[in-house]
Amino acid sequence: MQTPTFPEPLSWTIDVSLLGSPVVLRQTGGVLLLTFVLVSLLVGSIFGLEGDWAGIIPTLGVLALVHLGLALGALAVMVLYFGNRIGMAFTVDKRGVLSQVQESKAHKAAQLATLLGLATGNFSAAGAGMLARSGATSFVPWKAVQRVRYDDARHTIYLENGWRTRAALFCTAQSYPLARAWVQRMCPNV
Repeated sequence: MQTPTFPEPLSWTIDVSLLGSPVVLRQTGGVLLLTFVLVSLLVGSIFGLEGDWAGIIPTLGVLALVHLGLALGALAVMVLYFGNRIGMAFTVDKRGVLSQVQESKAHKAAQLATLLGLATGNFSAAGAGMLARSGATSFVPWKAVQRVRYDDARHTIYLENGWRTRAALFCTAQSYPLARAWVQRMCPNV
């Protein structure tokens, strides 16, 4: 039996659907939820320390409405600004997986969110912008992968380290079989 050849490195680009990707929606929702919980704990602690127990619930309601507005704003940006698509490039080699956002709009939006958030004192928006900017390029070494999930229907491979997805490889129909073979080769016991 002949061993398949693996191109070194394997690279491809793809336009990823933002609203059609469960991992994008889950991570966006996770950031918003985590921000809401942290801000709520901070505000609730301040109210509690001052003994204003009656003010906690109305304030949490306002925070919930603000975060709902942020979520709707994020959806609007995904659809209106990005057209529900973002260009990404992936490279798989013997060291690991490199993913890069190729969309210049994404870099500009992350910078704008950070600056506007800092200027207005909205640290949720600033934090989201910084997270988006830091996530524009990521590298996951093979040794950091503890679990692999394959979504054959969406041509997506999820590289996980226990409780979170470290990388989602969004593949084209042509790159998916080779990317899957690479992952199975580099993570045989996962």
